[in-house]
Amino acid sequence: MYKYFIGLMLCIISLTASAQKAEEEALKMQLTIPQAEEIFLQKNLTLIAEKQNIEISKAEIIQAKAWPNPEVGIEIAMYDNEDNIWFRTDREAQRVFEISQMIETAGKRKKRTNVAKIEAEISEYEFYNTLRELRTELRSELVELHYAQEKASSYLVAIEPVEKLVAVYKEQSQKGNVSKSEVVRLKALLLDARKGWLDLVQEAADIEANIKMLLNVQANVSLSITIPEFKPSESLPDPTLWATLAQDHRFDFKIENIRMKQSAESLALAKAEAVPDLHLGTMYDRRGAHQADYWAIQIAFDLPVWDRNKGGIQAAKIQQEQQQVRLNEAEKNLQIDIYTAAQKLNQVRSLYEQLDPELSAEMEEVMGAVTKSYQHKQLSLLEFIDFFESYRDNLGQWYDTEMSLFQAQENVNYTVGKDIYPI
Repeated sequence: MYKYFIGLMLCIISLTASAQKAEEEALKMQLTIPQAEEIFLQKNLTLIAEKQNIEISKAEIIQAKAWPNPEVGIEIAMYDNEDNIWFRTDREAQRVFEISQMIETAGKRKKRTNVAKIEAEISEYEFYNTLRELRTELRSELVELHYAQEKASSYLVAIEPVEKLVAVYKEQSQKGNVSKSEVVRLKALLLDARKGWLDLVQEAADIEANIKMLLNVQANVSLSITIPEFKPSESLPDPTLWATLAQDHRFDFKIENIRMKQSAESLALAKAEAVPDLHLGTMYDRRGAHQADYWAIQIAFDLPVWDRNKGGIQAAKIQQEQQQVRLNEAEKNLQIDIYTAAQKLNQVRSLYEQLDPELSAEMEEVMGAVTKSYQHKQLSLLEFIDFFESYRDNLGQWYDTEMSLFQAQENVNYTVGKDIYPI
């Protein structure tokens, strides 16, 4: 019995430890950019809300197609002054029943439906434009987080030997073998390096928070981003071709084009509103006319004397002209964006091509050798500090340049609206 109890307790402890380990592993999420994009497409709250705008627009098309409701009226005599009867309900009481239907003329309903269909198309384009903007933001944030984490790791590589030096030199200073001023200078260098590492870690935390919001994941999840080995594209920028592609793939530009079409439909609707609608109906009057049961057909329409919708037509014409100006502006902005993106990419490519791809590994190797040389008094303190700061600054600039090239290529993708440089 005792052995059975001990075995049961060990089993429970093992299961608890396994569950705790699984929970810790679940809170760590290692992602590639395609994996992050897949989660983003499924769980991003902004995209979910934008999709609902498309459904709202489709519902408004249904409403635009609907006929106006018929109008029904019932008239009951309140007081019969011949027989002095209030609210008479017998067979001799007068009753009037009317029913009428408004018939919209000049194709108003069809034109209103066309406007609603264009608005639904705009809602769909706005969804894809939001997707384009958020996906670009996500990609940039993922790469920034990756390089922030890499720079923080490189800081730790430099900080570790300095921590060991401080510990050794502190002990040697107490024995009188090393000057106290040298220990103090090393401590200051270590403090500055730790502050730099802390700044990077906090920057990474801010970026990680934005990514969590974009991916709609739990706040306590720790993200680690893996990106493939970066290889710049060999294809040269072609702004003329990109400008042509952008007109077919930029949804914000498509929206301005389709709003031009919508303004034409709105003008046609405004002109149709000037045509009077027709009201058709029938009426039954019991004991209220020259005969006991009186039936009549009713036909009515407004006389376009005072209101011919001149203001509405004029406003629609001005809106059409205004939209043409906006379309011209959008086309000009598109061309400028394309040429600016190509110019920036060329500038960053030129800088990146001057980098030595082996610089990172070489500097880490040399850093270790320099630390040993300083320990053996082959280098002065100032020479060691100079190399340490050079290592820290150059390695950070190397990562920043590589990240800038990625962002310049991604900016081209965003500006064109198409992955010219796939990830």
